[in-house]
Amino acid sequence: MTSSGEHTFYVILMRKSHFSIVQRHTPQRRYKQLTCVDNSMTTANENDDPDKRTPSPADWFRRIGLRFDPYVHLEASSDPHLSEYTVHLDVFRVALDNKPTIIVAPPGGGKTAMRVAVTRTCWFDIGGTYPFPLPYNLGMAPLTGKPPTATQHLHLLLEAGTCALLTGLAFRPERLLRSSDATIRATAAILRAGLPGPLDYYLTVLHETGTPAGLTPLLERTYALTAPPPPDVLHLFCDALADPGVNAMRGQVEDIFQAFVEIVTGALGFSHILLLIDGIDAMYENQADAQFAARWVFDLFDRAEAWARSNTFIKLFIPDLMEPAVTGYLHHHTIAARVTHIVWNHDLLVSMLRKRISAASEERFESLDAISTPALTDVERQIVANLPPLPRVALQVTRQALLRYAARLENGGQLDEDDIHHAIAWYRHHAAQQPLASRV
Repeated sequence: MTSSGEHTFYVILMRKSHFSIVQRHTPQRRYKQLTCVDNSMTTANENDDPDKRTPSPADWFRRIGLRFDPYVHLEASSDPHLSEYTVHLDVFRVALDNKPTIIVAPPGGGKTAMRVAVTRTCWFDIGGTYPFPLPYNLGMAPLTGKPPTATQHLHLLLEAGTCALLTGLAFRPERLLRSSDATIRATAAILRAGLPGPLDYYLTVLHETGTPAGLTPLLERTYALTAPPPPDVLHLFCDALADPGVNAMRGQVEDIFQAFVEIVTGALGFSHILLLIDGIDAMYENQADAQFAARWVFDLFDRAEAWARSNTFIKLFIPDLMEPAVTGYLHHHTIAARVTHIVWNHDLLVSMLRKRISAASEERFESLDAISTPALTDVERQIVANLPPLPRVALQVTRQALLRYAARLENGGQLDEDDIHHAIAWYRHHAAQQPLASRV
């Protein structure tokens, strides 16, 4: 038990080629993650069933002329190249605006990819007026077996918000450095109050690594932004926040969170705040009971109108099975929120697959047709035409086809119809046992 009376426990997460030790405290979440990477495992994907992997050399993608594997990241928040091939759907604009919104899609339908794309769009540069993206992953809430209380939600939101703010400002330090001394001190006080660890520790990481990329695995991995600042500018940023005379802001969590909102939408120049709420179906206890899972957001929507008056807007990403439970609660309590759906069709999926092969090949290939036999044309369309219209499934099947092709490269040849048929048969076989698209 900690000095504040919080219970501490450790969760060991075993995933593909790494293990993580996550320290969590309840009732207020405080965690740090230590990661050890085992480079001996090279082909696993954290979203794949370990028993259903296709063995492959680590550099299979290089052997066919790609600089990285564009199909391996089924979880969008772990994809460092996502911004290179994001498909901007019509629904994208509603995730950025200033209205409470519920964004619905089936599992594997692109919810997390949209959330990550919105996050990175908001930090594209320091010019113009963008909203501030606050990613709130409910899957990281304390493992109590029941939804967080309203106060626990605020603690978690403050922590998530300060993690996002420090990481974002480290990538775009000019936004802070052009501010007044009073704004810098106020920002430092809020960061000290909300971060999961000491601000000085994170500033030391920035100083020693010389890049904000050192913060993303510690604080908010979806904030892997492009165009980081040079080390000398980053050092100025660290020095500005490291004032030893600034203490953590004290008070009720409601007051500190409101101060966070005011400085973000005021002196730091963001137009409004997006509460990008995701991960509600990532918890085991929520996957079998949509009604129970929906309870995790009821307290958040109870605050939606008050938050809207402070330029803070809920953007909730949920699987389609949860839609009736969530919208039923909103109608019963007369809470205003727009509902929109992420809808994919074959043309959009073809565009997604082609954007990925183009980015990975540095635009040498516009389609998999470039590495296919003359008899095999319009490869991406042939793949998606035989699948459910879900990006995750399209990625899995495309990768299976390429793995089969890469395995015989030493004997020459090109991607052929048998590779495509084999990959589709692989999907259908495993979908019959455990639908791949239903995995979180």
